[in-house]
Amino acid sequence: MKTIKNNDLDREKFTEKRVQCVKGSYYMYLPKNLCEKYEIDHSKIVYMKQFADDSLLLHFKPQSRVKPEPFVINMNIPQDESNREAKSSHSPSFEYLLNQYLTAYIIGHGNIVFRNASKIPLTYRNRINAMTKRFYGMVVVSETATEIIVEEHLGNIDINVFWMQLLSKINLMMTNFIEIVVSYGSMKKDDELLELLDELITQDDQIDEHRYTVEHICHKALKAPQITHTSCVKYLHYSEMTRFIERIGDYLVKMSILLKSRVITEPAFILEQLNIMLTTYTSIRDFADRNDTVNLWEFIQKIDVYAVEMKQHINDKHPDTDFLVPIRRICNICGDIAEIRINDILSQQA
Repeated sequence: MKTIKNNDLDREKFTEKRVQCVKGSYYMYLPKNLCEKYEIDHSKIVYMKQFADDSLLLHFKPQSRVKPEPFVINMNIPQDESNREAKSSHSPSFEYLLNQYLTAYIIGHGNIVFRNASKIPLTYRNRINAMTKRFYGMVVVSETATEIIVEEHLGNIDINVFWMQLLSKINLMMTNFIEIVVSYGSMKKDDELLELLDELITQDDQIDEHRYTVEHICHKALKAPQITHTSCVKYLHYSEMTRFIERIGDYLVKMSILLKSRVITEPAFILEQLNIMLTTYTSIRDFADRNDTVNLWEFIQKIDVYAVEMKQHINDKHPDTDFLVPIRRICNICGDIAEIRINDILSQQA
């Protein structure tokens, strides 16, 4: 866009804009269609050049979006420790640095730098690289003796895709646990049972990775809502539901660890409750794409009735109470998720 001198007015048609003055600064609104075309809401940048005749040229370049400042993790590894390559990378101070890394990823940082005054030990580098592989879209793009740079390389992400993957992963984990209980009596070797349970427990790491990704996307969207067509409220609900889903995974791990150390006294009864738990959870998946608040509310009432029934068994000291407690809690969590879905549906109607 170029301003035209007065003697050009007869030859050109252009829109008149009123200039505003606030505290000595002058401004005017840019044409909306031009801003949308060049994604000014993303870049926040307009290139301007003034010529000798006072003509003013405005240039838009969406590819030159401002790169956010990196999140810097100052490692502060002592010189003598940096020189000992065999130094364990499981020290409390380094675990704290890795926790900073996880937090930075979850809250939406896409450019993270590890920096140290002296050489970063190889054992520390390996831990950082291994952890980066668990963060979807994050890549180590540069390494020097004293610095490691990690950047996010993702295109447009549909958070619902990752949310549904997380739901499916929990469903598979729950189904696998029930299959182990069904086969429990026919297993000839204890080693076989322990191996299956260990594999199931390992699945919890993948649940965490999915949760990290969903939280990462939520935080990025809440920081810059203009980049998505989804409301901030919906992202808040995704974050809340994700935490509940992760807790279901934790309870499944707890039951798997429990099964490694003790037998189920009444397997038929426990299996019946596990199938009720699976049916309840499957209903949550079905409701994920439906906007039926009435059925959701009725679903919550059924969970409440079941919770009271299970509470009675627990109070009566059922021999398998250690399994009934997490089963009951998982069903209650499904009710909590249903409440969030109702909130989400109603918020979209407001």
